[in-house]
Amino acid sequence: MKKTMLLGLLSSVLLLGGCGMNLDSGGNQGVGEKNAPNSIAFNDEFTKDFLESSEEVVTGHYLFESQTEGYTVHFPMNASMDKAAYEKAGDEFEAVGFVENDEKENLSFYYNINYDDQPRANDIEFKLDMFDTYLNYTGDFEEYTKDSVTYYYAEDIFEYEGKKSYQYFAYIKPDIENKGINFIGSVTCIDYDQPCKQDSNEVKDKVLNIMHSIDFKSR
Repeated sequence: MKKTMLLGLLSSVLLLGGCGMNLDSGGNQGVGEKNAPNSIAFNDEFTKDFLESSEEVVTGHYLFESQTEGYTVHFPMNASMDKAAYEKAGDEFEAVGFVENDEKENLSFYYNINYDDQPRANDIEFKLDMFDTYLNYTGDFEEYTKDSVTYYYAEDIFEYEGKKSYQYFAYIKPDIENKGINFIGSVTCIDYDQPCKQDSNEVKDKVLNIMHSIDFKSR
């Protein structure tokens, strides 16, 4: 299966909650050219406008700031945003997709973050049903709380013609009214004819570290 077919399933999730809204796009005042480090994230004109500074918040990650000012997340320095997938409707909705390719490990990571700041974010059942609609996932979710944020977490494997995409996803609900995020991290092989450790604990931990780095902001 072509890699684009595997990632296409994830890209469709960008429609979660975006229908019927007036959408806009654009960037913040990002880091100036003189201070920009030589990384994939800062070499991408669209991506760098979302990065708070050139300083790494943890090793290999910058701080990504949502244009809604509703959340931040750790952004891999070797990742870039999918500009075509970006959507925003005022401060109430934002869809972000970004990809990181690890050529050495033959792994491609695609992340999707859909942010909501409206009453429907409080409807947990509605938000979990989105994973059924767009990922064909009908299984159970593990509910747990970490730092006053509740996670409804699951993982699955999408397989087509023997080629697998490992998916880690959750609805993330902070202790703030009307806010929530649908998160998906998908891991594929860059070249399926070469060794690829998609199912390693290190790979899973990498995705979950991104998920747990999401920090909601009150306005």
